[in-house]
Amino acid sequence: MVIAAILYLLLLSVVSFNVMHALEWPILYAFVPIVLLVGTVGGIHFWQKSKRVLLQTLSYVGMFGLTVVALTFAIPGYEIIFEGESSAWTTRLTPMFVAAIALYISGLWIAAAAINQSDALEWLAKFLGGPSIYLTMVSALVLCTGSMLALEWLGTNYENTNAITNRFLDRGIIPPLTLFMFFWGILLLLSKWWNAMYLRWSVAQWGRGTPVKVNSNIDRVRNVVKDATRLEDQLNFLWRRHIESYLLPRYINYATPVLGFIGTVLGISLAADGIRRIIASDSGLGGLSTELGDAIAPLGIAFDTTLIALSLSVGLALVLALVQRGEERTLTILERYLRDNIRVY
Repeated sequence: MVIAAILYLLLLSVVSFNVMHALEWPILYAFVPIVLLVGTVGGIHFWQKSKRVLLQTLSYVGMFGLTVVALTFAIPGYEIIFEGESSAWTTRLTPMFVAAIALYISGLWIAAAAINQSDALEWLAKFLGGPSIYLTMVSALVLCTGSMLALEWLGTNYENTNAITNRFLDRGIIPPLTLFMFFWGILLLLSKWWNAMYLRWSVAQWGRGTPVKVNSNIDRVRNVVKDATRLEDQLNFLWRRHIESYLLPRYINYATPVLGFIGTVLGISLAADGIRRIIASDSGLGGLSTELGDAIAPLGIAFDTTLIALSLSVGLALVLALVQRGEERTLTILERYLRDNIRVY
């Protein structure tokens, strides 16, 4: 555990140095958060002597580091949306993007290990409930901005990609916001899919009679059936938590096409205002074509935002359906094993 904590602190140190390098701040500033991190985690480890407290501290520290990365990435995202292009310093963000992915994966592991493992039902419900909403939201912001920077690079170096890049980068804030919602939903669903597959593998190991270690995943699953009188209530609780865990992914799946329709209404409204100004103006026929072209230009926002939102929504809905089906199969298999083994324990 100590080695894992040291490796995690080294990863956070890399993030700190990358932030200072990207923003062109003095590298010495990176040592301030590093010293604070080492002092905090070290003090908790040697004074509390609690693995769970140490893991929770590392989880909070990792979320803070990931938030710093997301805010750093938000700067070029803002520049692309409202200024048309990002600054030259954004080319130094690639190492930070890789570090952000590593922070996200490490954060998932730490959050799973920090769950109270003494209560088998609580562990099982939280494990199936999926990752932290905040962790996935911040990571989705990093992925969204990273995708925007990649699209900007493609548009700059390959002109034949402009038909795609312009639709994402030159249509205001709606396409990036839609992309953010898409990545947020995907991260939530992929994490739930992984947890469900891992739990199904653990149950399969139990069914094959694999030797069970104390406090292993199989042991915690078996502990659910120690109290036969509460099995029905426990199974109902797990199914309710399963249904509740899909409220946010379903909302994101619903909100993604709605954002496209908002972009449609916005584009049509801007075009209508432009046409109204032309009608009210005293311009001659010579300038009418130019003014009319400028007036109907926002219709590109209307149609492109809807195209992007609906396309992303189709993919997200497919992933949602597959993950939910897989998790329900896992719960069904788990319920069957628990009922079959209730007399044994």
